[in-house]
Amino acid sequence: MQTTRSVSVVVSGTVVLTRACREACAYCGFRRDDDPLVPLGRLGDLFSPMTKGRATEVVLTAGQTPAERPHVLMALARDKCTSFGEYLHQACRMALEHGLLPVVQVGLLTPLELKTLAPVAASVRIPVFAAPLDGEGQAHATARGRLALTGRELIEKAHQAGMPYHLDFLIGIGESPEDRARMAREIGAFCAADPWLQDVRAVPFQPVPGTPFRARPPLPFDEVRAVIVELARAFPVHALSVPIHLFARYPELVGAGLNDLGSTPVVTGDPVMPTFPVPGLELVKSRLVEVAGALHERLPLTTPAAMNRPALAEGLTRARERLQARAASGLALLDNRKCFVCGDHNPDGLRIAFQRHDANTCTATWVAGATFQGYAGIVHGGLLSTLLDEAMAHSLNGAGLQVVTADLRVRFLRPVPVGLPLTVTGTRTGNRQRIHFARGTVTGPDGVLLAEAEGRFAEC
Repeated sequence: MQTTRSVSVVVSGTVVLTRACREACAYCGFRRDDDPLVPLGRLGDLFSPMTKGRATEVVLTAGQTPAERPHVLMALARDKCTSFGEYLHQACRMALEHGLLPVVQVGLLTPLELKTLAPVAASVRIPVFAAPLDGEGQAHATARGRLALTGRELIEKAHQAGMPYHLDFLIGIGESPEDRARMAREIGAFCAADPWLQDVRAVPFQPVPGTPFRARPPLPFDEVRAVIVELARAFPVHALSVPIHLFARYPELVGAGLNDLGSTPVVTGDPVMPTFPVPGLELVKSRLVEVAGALHERLPLTTPAAMNRPALAEGLTRARERLQARAASGLALLDNRKCFVCGDHNPDGLRIAFQRHDANTCTATWVAGATFQGYAGIVHGGLLSTLLDEAMAHSLNGAGLQVVTADLRVRFLRPVPVGLPLTVTGTRTGNRQRIHFARGTVTGPDGVLLAEAEGRFAEC
């Protein structure tokens, strides 16, 4: 009888605060010298869609020590922050206000920055390297802050500050297999029993265009697998993952000890590796069937020491509520803003914006081009059904409900010409326990009713 392997995941979103960075690592395509710092006043607009998308975590990403750039210093002064650490503190506080647990990923932090963040950040990500690689032509030749010992030193400082942390083991950038094995054993012996350590991730190198290492091949799969085996031995009770863009090989790594998808930016996509699409959780579930795996969602914090902090109590409560709602529904319903009808991140979608008029009604105006015709000059009936379904769902979402369509009945009253502005309206009409009802209409510019629908929607 085959044993089911339990695989965990954290539903996350990512916000790039700035790509400005003091270092110039040969493998990094993230850095942009003149990249601006996101104003604090804009962060709420970035957090709100993640809350709507039911993420539990937001990863706040930036280059290392960006305040050494004059334009970042000016931006900090604009936001009345005396340091980048104070800016991060404010960003974390705002994330908590939106019900998101903030994880800070900004390279190496100073002890003062860690103490500043400890009350409000859920955790920090610590990069770990197996060798200095600071010789001519090597990965860190022009990155004076990327030393082999800095990861261990930062672990000590995070522990002293009472800051939960995650370990990112960067591999395939020039170190030897012996370096990797030694790194796993030494860091595991050093901190595997630390109550502030949350999880571990292996980050294999991927070539990025425009970098000195653009032609360097990634690690062979067997070497990646060997690292996973070593890390599983060194951290036997921790969640162990690889970046989500390597998910295609994930089923093959489960047998080596991989048991986690880690922080997965389903809601926003991955701005650090944008060329790799982030798979939806339903696709992940289907792939795990190959290795008798079952997916379950977890919080980014895993130890009592990390969770028993007063400032995070409300954020943890709201995150647990989202987990419980998804578990109860049996569906991983996540809004990544790529809906075919209304998603503003879908380059092939309609990008229709619905406007709310009251608690029960929303409308949108749209002009169908010839691409959407069935018979010549007439809008395809299937597309009209899609618009009506979307409008009715929006009328329910505005009431704070997350629903899926259970039943849809459409009446086509007149042919709908292409090229005319159409008004699509959705109206909530009632509910019976967890089943909600709505009506939808499509009218022409003269107000004539062209199509209508009634729908039943199940609350998730």
